[in-house]
Amino acid sequence: MLAKLYTVSLSRIDPMKSITPVLRIGCFLILLLTIPCKAAAEDFEDAIRAYLKYRSETDAGNGAIVVGLVDEHGPRTISFGKLGGGSDKDVDGDTVFEIHSQTCIYTGLLLQDMVQRGEMKLDDPVAKYLPKSVRVPSRKGKEITLRHLVTETAGLPAVGDKLEAERADNPYKGYTVDKMYAFLSGFELTRDPGAQFVHGGMDVALLGHAIELKAGTDYETLVVDRICNPLGMDSTRFTLTPELKSRLATRYNPQGYEAVHLDRGVAKPLAGLHSTANDLLKFVSANLGFTKSSLTPLLEKHVGNFVWGKSQEPGIVHIGGGGTAGGSVYSGFDKTRRRGVVVLTASGSGRSNARSIGKFLLECPWQSDQRPIKTKVAGEVYGSYAGEYRRSPDWALGVFAARQFLRTSNKAILFLPAAVFIAGLACVLWRVGEARRRWFALGAATLALIVLAPLVVLISGYILCARYEPRIGIRAEGDRLFVEATSAGLWSIDDWYYAQTTGLGKQAMDMLWPPIPTELLAKSETAFFERLSATPLTFSRNAGGKVTALVVDYRGRSYRYGRVSDIPPKPPELPKPRLAIKVDAKLLDACVGQYEFPPDAISPSGLKLRIRREGDHLVGEAKGENVARGKFEIYPESETSFFLKIDGAQLVFAKNERGQVTAVSYHLDGHPTVVGKKVDAD
Repeated sequence: MLAKLYTVSLSRIDPMKSITPVLRIGCFLILLLTIPCKAAAEDFEDAIRAYLKYRSETDAGNGAIVVGLVDEHGPRTISFGKLGGGSDKDVDGDTVFEIHSQTCIYTGLLLQDMVQRGEMKLDDPVAKYLPKSVRVPSRKGKEITLRHLVTETAGLPAVGDKLEAERADNPYKGYTVDKMYAFLSGFELTRDPGAQFVHGGMDVALLGHAIELKAGTDYETLVVDRICNPLGMDSTRFTLTPELKSRLATRYNPQGYEAVHLDRGVAKPLAGLHSTANDLLKFVSANLGFTKSSLTPLLEKHVGNFVWGKSQEPGIVHIGGGGTAGGSVYSGFDKTRRRGVVVLTASGSGRSNARSIGKFLLECPWQSDQRPIKTKVAGEVYGSYAGEYRRSPDWALGVFAARQFLRTSNKAILFLPAAVFIAGLACVLWRVGEARRRWFALGAATLALIVLAPLVVLISGYILCARYEPRIGIRAEGDRLFVEATSAGLWSIDDWYYAQTTGLGKQAMDMLWPPIPTELLAKSETAFFERLSATPLTFSRNAGGKVTALVVDYRGRSYRYGRVSDIPPKPPELPKPRLAIKVDAKLLDACVGQYEFPPDAISPSGLKLRIRREGDHLVGEAKGENVARGKFEIYPESETSFFLKIDGAQLVFAKNERGQVTAVSYHLDGHPTVVGKKVDAD
């Protein structure tokens, strides 16, 4: 019976109808496989992650870094590294960092708020808000005003230049209000207030103190109540609670040693704030108009005013950078493209500081449809491009060089040739009697100027190339290609203070590509692009197939670099901290004494180094120009060779035939070795 039912049921099934759906699905799958799929461009955040990993492996040592992005899609953070200091916890958007001189922005905003409330006036003398016992210096009857302080043009020196610091690695500790008053009362201005911008001086520290005296409450409470709370910046503080300390990133100097967290004392309005990427993104978002608060009108008025970083590009505001040997910070936003960037690092990292990274990321294409797609090419192709390439002189470089010469040269040097030319032309015109000849002489002079101007521009480009040799280094590692600017001098500088005080600004960045060491990806065997910014780069070969040059299309211009060497730059080496050993106390005592160093480029009047013994180790203290004030530890690595953890410098003591120490040589990477003679025992 079961067999019969089975037979009947089968007879009712149409074989063609049952197979057709299966065939249709199979054919559809085969068709899909035959259609070529277009590869997707790399996500911008993935490209940032790859860069952060590369940076940590080659430049940043064991420091942490967090990048924050914000646009109409909201904020997000990308991070790499550990909290450090014995913690294996990964850093993230809530990790606390020092934000260094970006604190000035909040001091300036606080002043703007005080002015808005009618509590202070920008052009009031600062002496109005200080005790009458304090003498504030003036020059030629011109007093220092609040405007001078907030724009850092008061003429006061850098705080560190006048400190008698207790420790070189924490120079502001113990810097009290009384000490600041004593300094002000005894200081004489060497330039008029308002004449020159100098960042990092006493100006902002004094401003913050004047604000808190007028408000009748401490500076930190004012910043928290009037700025942080309205924006929801709950992790932005001067004084850290135990909970905030548990999220604090450990700082490391360029040598890989753990750096102390700085106590700014009365200078905290200059550089004393701590914050997180998430908090700084809230501040950036408020400036972009993504979030509204009671501070919105104040922020709109403050943008483009004092303290904010300058930019020659419309809509771009660099809120500020800053840093020390133990970390750096950058915040900035683009009001035209409505996006912002925050970068926080906890290590000294050379060219890969927060400002270099942040400015670069702000200009990069963020959307996937604007980013090129990587193509795989043969591994040997990458190796053929390794080497060094030097910038070729061109019209754009000549214009840049001529512009910088005109900006930075003594005006008398420029006016003298012009005056001689005009006087000579006037003499020729006077001696020529006929009007026709005068017109001919005037036309000849005009023609000479027309020919001479382009010639001067081109010669300027050649001179600049010969002096600074702007170069790009290409290094291959298997099937990966890395690029970095390898030149010295002007071409390797991307420092906020330098750009502002010299007026180079955007022009310096135009000449520096890439501003950070980074990776190239291939579009074809000759066409590549920088992984973050998608900047195109094309290699060229001669008839014999040898690579001869590369062309970079950067910011709407093409820059040609001729190949000058097939030797690639050496891979960066991570610092290897020196190991301190224990030596006999008699050897330490032999090094104790006073050493005098002759004048050099860093310390024009020379310096004195005093070394003494404290327990089982040596302690040094230097006096002179441009040296860190306060004591520092000196660690032995042999009987005559010692080192400093504060900057990685090496001290080598020289002895005479009787075994007495007679001199010490000081060597710091990147600087010439200097020798100081021992003048007496301590």
